[in-house]
Amino acid sequence: MSVWVLLHAGLGIFLLLAVPALALVGLWGFSRPLPSRFYAALRGVAWVAILQVALGFGLFFSGLRPKEGLHLLYGLLLAAGLHYLGGLEPGGWFYRGLKTPPKRPEVYVALGLLFAVGLVVRVYVTGR
Repeated sequence: MSVWVLLHAGLGIFLLLAVPALALVGLWGFSRPLPSRFYAALRGVAWVAILQVALGFGLFFSGLRPKEGLHLLYGLLLAAGLHYLGGLEPGGWFYRGLKTPPKRPEVYVALGLLFAVGLVVRVYVTGR
C-alpha cells in the first residue's frame, strides 16, 4: 500500500511543478500562437493528472482518506480541466467538437492554465 501512496505523492509533486511551468510558457499565448510541442506537453501533464486521480480514488476506496474531502473534487476538476485545455489545440479533439471554435484558443489555454495553478495548489494543500 505504501508504494501507491508514494507514487501518488510523487505524481502530486510533479504536477505541483509542471502546471505552473506550463502556465508560464502558456502566457505567450496572449501574444502569439503556442507551438504544437506545448500542447503535447500539456496533454502529457493532463494524463499524469488523470493517473493521479485514479490512484487517489483507489487509495480512497482502500480506506485512506485525504485531510479534506474537497481534495478529491479539486483533483478531479484539475485533471478534467487539463484534459480539455490540451484538446483546444487547433485541430485537436475539443477544438474540432466546438460549434464555433475560437479564433485564438491560446488565450483560453493561458487563462485556463492560470486557473489550473490555483487548483493544483488547492489540491496539494487539502491533501496534506
